[in-house]
Amino acid sequence: MNNKRLLAEVNGILEAVSTAVEAERSTFFVLNKESSELESLVAQGLAHVTLRLPAGKGIVGSVITGQQPVIVNHVQHHPLFDKSIDEQLAFVTRSTLCVPVWNDAGQIIGAIQCLNKVDDFFDGKDLAVLQGFAALVSLLVKNATLYHASEQIKSSFSALLEVSAAVSSELDLDALIPLIMTKAAELTQADRSSLFFMDEQQNELWTKYAKGLENVVVRTNKGIVKLVADNRQPCIVNKPYEHPAFDPAVDRQTGYTTRSLLSVPVFNSANGILGVIQVINKVDGEFTTKDLTILKRFAGQISIAIRNARLFNESQGMKNHLSALVDNLGNGIVTVDKFCRIQTANEVFYKMFDLDQDQCLQNEPIERLSRDLKSIVACNAQTIATGKKHYEYDIAFQTRKSKHVVINLSVLPMQNPGGEIIGTINVFFDVTQEKRIRSNLSRYMPQHLIKEVISNDNLSIVKGKYVKCSVLFADIRNFTTLTEELGAIQIVELLNKFFNAMVTSVHARDGIIDKFIGDAIMAVFGVPYQQRLDALNAIQCAIDMFKILNAFNCEQKDHPVLNIGIGIATGNVVSGNIGSAERFEYTVIGDPVNIAARLESATKEYKVHLLICENTYKQVASRFHCREIDTILFKGKQKPVKIYTVVQGKDQPLSADYVQIAGFYAKGLHHYRLREFSAARQQFQSAYLLNDQDGPTRLFLDRCQTALSHVR
Repeated sequence: MNNKRLLAEVNGILEAVSTAVEAERSTFFVLNKESSELESLVAQGLAHVTLRLPAGKGIVGSVITGQQPVIVNHVQHHPLFDKSIDEQLAFVTRSTLCVPVWNDAGQIIGAIQCLNKVDDFFDGKDLAVLQGFAALVSLLVKNATLYHASEQIKSSFSALLEVSAAVSSELDLDALIPLIMTKAAELTQADRSSLFFMDEQQNELWTKYAKGLENVVVRTNKGIVKLVADNRQPCIVNKPYEHPAFDPAVDRQTGYTTRSLLSVPVFNSANGILGVIQVINKVDGEFTTKDLTILKRFAGQISIAIRNARLFNESQGMKNHLSALVDNLGNGIVTVDKFCRIQTANEVFYKMFDLDQDQCLQNEPIERLSRDLKSIVACNAQTIATGKKHYEYDIAFQTRKSKHVVINLSVLPMQNPGGEIIGTINVFFDVTQEKRIRSNLSRYMPQHLIKEVISNDNLSIVKGKYVKCSVLFADIRNFTTLTEELGAIQIVELLNKFFNAMVTSVHARDGIIDKFIGDAIMAVFGVPYQQRLDALNAIQCAIDMFKILNAFNCEQKDHPVLNIGIGIATGNVVSGNIGSAERFEYTVIGDPVNIAARLESATKEYKVHLLICENTYKQVASRFHCREIDTILFKGKQKPVKIYTVVQGKDQPLSADYVQIAGFYAKGLHHYRLREFSAARQQFQSAYLLNDQDGPTRLFLDRCQTALSHVR
């Protein structure tokens, strides 16, 4: 089977397979029954490497032993996955789709495996497509085997070359049978000939193709022809009326006299009786063993010719099936020849671009297409010249009916069995609806969550689970006063503009908007996927928010100046869908949510813009100058928690004045916790003299004064 023609044809099919199911690569494994191994006959991406693995080992091996197709979209966690192949090839397998390949005897001869669905998971539609291609591969293998056998017979029996050529060239079964009969009579110099086919259900032989008996159907379960079929041995009868098995009924029916007979069994590929070829009445003399030898050899050719014709009919049927399959793939398919002329275009292509199907594009040069269409397929010339695949994504197109279309394009080279580039296949993927859905969903959630929602039918990734994340609460200061100053419409417009600006910073830092709570925003960093920099992203998002808010206030001169406070907490939460079966919301619940909200509220008391918890501080202390503010006992907690504010990034040094203020404040906080209020007040007073607008310093001065007054 390892011939260049078969390899080229299978390789072409694998290219089409990868394109049809959007896989990174595909492989055809052949089952070697002698060694009980699977061998890669053609493997995309492995031009000079043959993969071998025992039947039954790995996922593809299980397809052979289990005789069932397999879809695995999380390969690395599958118990049957064999990592040695990935390690050998330095390749990472994420998902796989495997189907067995059967021969016409119902035996498995191999398997086709597709790896790594691009931006998606394999599903039932991909399985149906791959099974269609598997049938075509089976036909190619059978054709290759039959072609090889035919070539051997032709080279061995030169005397039958002329007849074999005539018979082998006819692939129409209805035209082939009369041709066989004519050639059989010529080879043996017989007056008439017939080919009987075995009807196994009725246990009888029948023919409607008999030289001299055109359009007459003969059925029989006796006579010489039945004897030859039962014994599976040829027979020469030169005095048929003296033979005990001869049935003269046909002679009486037709008025024809049989003087001599030569009958030879015709076997199918499984060595069963396909039928019997029979020649009647040697024109000059009697049939001899030479005639028997010639007819036996011709019978072998007949078997091959009939099988080829039937395979051709099956191939034509498969071709029609694949054509229908291509038309229903949902993708536009256009083939272009090496002269850059369009050869075929499926119905989906016409509909995709609002083209009139009466306007046939066959043999139309690309140069003559409309300017918009020509720009899309202009890369075909480069692919034909270089043989390299070409991909383009998110191509915007305006059809003549003003329909906006967004497409992805794959241009694949087509090769003949000799490896010559003979054209290209253009596959147009309509992603307009997906783009629209993504655009609409992006107003509600970030891109990485959109991808999971679109690609998972049961939304399994958003089932409840424990994760570590950072929660950010941002709230507008004195919002109640604003509502009294502005009307309802103005308030809504202002909030929408504010939220739009804030959401941009959240998404830019890989966060998701959990919810809007009146004038407040709750954002989460670390769901559905936890990252090492979640706390850092939350801090940077807060800094971005303050910068964006300053710009926002400058632009909104007709509205009051907005100020916000932000609280950030880090810890373990439960994330997932919360709600009913009809409607749910992806959210998180847990202590960090409550702490973040409490910290945001505490920014008002301490007169700072941003407060973070101790867990968050530990993760960002190496990147930001932070200042310890206080220790708070949160409701429901037994142990107080230190809280901090973020001053600035450590890429810039702190001012000398701020370092002094922070030093006095830290010492004052230390004395305050020891209830040394007088010493604490002295330190806070020193900080106050350097900056009388520092909110935490003013707060603790008041606390110290109150504590000392109680002591007196």
